[in-house]
Amino acid sequence: MNSTIKGILLGIGGVMTLSAMDSIAKSLGASLNIFLVVFVRYLGAAIWLAFYLVLTKRAWPQRKNYSRHMLRGALMAMTACFFFYGVTHLPLAIAAALAMSAPLYISLFGIVLLKEKFSPVLAIAIVLGVVGSLVVVLGGTAVTVTGSADILAWGAAILAPISYASAIVLLKHHSGDEGAASMTLAQSLVAAIIVMPLAVVNFSLPAGIAWVQVCFIGLLGAIGFLLLIAGLRRIPASVFSIVDYTGLLWAGIFGYLFFAEIPPPQLWFGGALIILACAISTHSHRAPRVKPAKA
Repeated sequence: MNSTIKGILLGIGGVMTLSAMDSIAKSLGASLNIFLVVFVRYLGAAIWLAFYLVLTKRAWPQRKNYSRHMLRGALMAMTACFFFYGVTHLPLAIAAALAMSAPLYISLFGIVLLKEKFSPVLAIAIVLGVVGSLVVVLGGTAVTVTGSADILAWGAAILAPISYASAIVLLKHHSGDEGAASMTLAQSLVAAIIVMPLAVVNFSLPAGIAWVQVCFIGLLGAIGFLLLIAGLRRIPASVFSIVDYTGLLWAGIFGYLFFAEIPPPQLWFGGALIILACAISTHSHRAPRVKPAKA
């Protein structure tokens, strides 16, 4: 299988897994402090990955990379705090629309910071992804703003996709440092430690099935990032930015399966544009075929 296609499939698998994790987080958020949900997500991922490293006898995070792990972990924690603060104080449609700008920042940072190649075909794919996302988020919905929203919430909602894009580009840049499991373990542990002070506010223990969800949210978070790192090793960050748009499709599917949310028609139209964007980005990064020499 072509390395680029394999990388895109791994990336899509990672986005799908993390979308499933978001579904569990949504369910837990109805009864737990949202920062506690973020805390158990990252701490759970770290615990599952620690078991994995012990069982497989793989290498643990290397001391020389601690500063990099701390930077990525801080960005992950920051992203979660920004997004959840914004979504709490702003209309959901506006917060979601702002979050969809993340792939644009990923492409921009990948090209500017990682010196990835820019092409007109990739630009078309990015535009299609943006249009598809806007159709899904805003299609058929009139969004009105009352003006009563906290200015800090606007700032948080704007900064969330920027910090997320920074973390993804750093993940791409650091993906060759060490194993995917050790990298994910280190950054998850850092994020959990940073969020912990916020998690103890209004602390409450999970009840019933929530305990099972607490266990699985960390597992899905760990698997999701393992797949993302494996994919990022095979494709440029700018291509991953297109793959990231598929999260909207998975959100619609899981919303229907777990919360009986009926996907609106614009989801399917916007989803088709997103899939087309992924196909175009894949084609634009295929390695050219080498013609055989004539005898």
